[in-house]
Amino acid sequence: MRRRSSSAAGSCHPPPGTNQVVEADAATLFSALANHTVVVAFTVSWCALCRGYQPEFARVAEAYEGLVEARSKTPLVFATVNVDDGENRRLAKTFGVTSAPFVTVLRHKRWYIMDARGEVTVRAPKRYTGYLGAAPTAAHVAAVTGVAGAFEADGFGSDESAFAGASSKDEDSKAATTDAPTDAPADAAIGATTDTQATRRSKRPLRPYVEELTGANVAAYVADATKNVLVEFYAPWCGHCKRFEPFYYEVGAAFADVEDTRIARVDVDRYRDVAAAFDVSGLPSLQLFPKGYKSRGLHFKSAERRPADIVAFVKSPQVWLVEAQVADMPEWHCVAWLEAKGVLREGTVSESVGLEGDLDEGAVAPADENARRDDDAAAAAMFADAHAWARRGKWLEAMETLVCLAHTKALRNTGLGSSPAMWNFLDNAKLHVENPGLVSLNALAGDDSVSDFANRSAEALVAAALEEAARVNPDGGSWESFGGADGSREEREASGFDWEAWEAFTGRQAGDAPELEGGDADAMTRT
Repeated sequence: MRRRSSSAAGSCHPPPGTNQVVEADAATLFSALANHTVVVAFTVSWCALCRGYQPEFARVAEAYEGLVEARSKTPLVFATVNVDDGENRRLAKTFGVTSAPFVTVLRHKRWYIMDARGEVTVRAPKRYTGYLGAAPTAAHVAAVTGVAGAFEADGFGSDESAFAGASSKDEDSKAATTDAPTDAPADAAIGATTDTQATRRSKRPLRPYVEELTGANVAAYVADATKNVLVEFYAPWCGHCKRFEPFYYEVGAAFADVEDTRIARVDVDRYRDVAAAFDVSGLPSLQLFPKGYKSRGLHFKSAERRPADIVAFVKSPQVWLVEAQVADMPEWHCVAWLEAKGVLREGTVSESVGLEGDLDEGAVAPADENARRDDDAAAAAMFADAHAWARRGKWLEAMETLVCLAHTKALRNTGLGSSPAMWNFLDNAKLHVENPGLVSLNALAGDDSVSDFANRSAEALVAAALEEAARVNPDGGSWESFGGADGSREEREASGFDWEAWEAFTGRQAGDAPELEGGDADAMTRT
């Protein structure tokens, strides 16, 4: 099991108190069970996981304060039992506790079995085995007890989403509720509420770490202009998805108290039209819909899917966003766009290629006559401007310029545009945008590995890049024809430059999904 780290996200509430959690011994626990359903956590004082879970458990108790279970007509009681104590060890043994934290729901009059002779036997409790965080625990409690209202009501069914998420995938919840006798009232079932409960909400509601969306609400959910929304597209039969699930909850925990960010997922096996609408071709697929860009999802492309990397992606999606914005534009529009906002010096590129038209009207194109165009000069001017931005530590502007160069075919096909220096520069710019804390070029000027780039003029770097490009491609073939007679694989590998990686980058469109791992390329076609 995993727990939410208390340092994962800054809470927007005061530190949760423990006034709603009872420190119980045997007498206290059985006294509470006489009239209440008790959610109990068996812990030990030396267990770091138990200590970390304590404030999360208290937060669940606070969310359920004032909410009444329909079956017992009483509030839920939340208790902890420290099994370090000798008497409490016997209590733990009675309930089959062998490790900590052991969290379970002991339902009123359902935690024991009484035979015909009146002898009582304690039922083996169903242990909660999910993610040890406040929201997942609360969803489990809701699924077992049928007590709703602990979650936010945000117009997208957060309460129902938490219910559905727990009841659909938590086998412990199903087992804990399906053992009810046939004469049990209907409102004892998962998700059942009375009219009173339906209108009663928590004073301190929780938000699901991961919202379960449907085909009916996913489009509106991601379109919320006030929220950064990360969505996982998954299927229940997908092995990669199952293995990734606990890690995705870690991502959700990191943003549990961040008001402008939502983490969600949708079952594309159940909602097939969602897969088509969002261009899902691999599972699991992660797409980010940042506040400033809702045209389409930005795909998280790292195959490792480490939670820390996904969190960084959500917090700082500039690389993906710039690529998507440029790829969305008709060719050459990015040049006019960058000149209009001052990233490129006005006229340095547009005049070299005779750029004509109006960006606002959506009609920008270079001159048709070759005599009026100097694509090499335009590429050199963009490289020089990107170098100037990088020297000032303005890596986002440098990256915007280089991405525009890479996605403009005529400029990409120049010697400079397809040079190893261009590729390395772009890669370096993306690295700095993703990691703002990296040391600047000027600070590293004494390092031989970067001193040339940091200290030499843009003109000298352009000349060196062209010289390297001429060495790699001595016949001066165009970018498309570079291969075969113009350069064998051995010659390209000998150049020390990964041409395959370069071609893959320049050839793909922003938003392309990575291929599935493990040979599941045809996963979406399964029935």
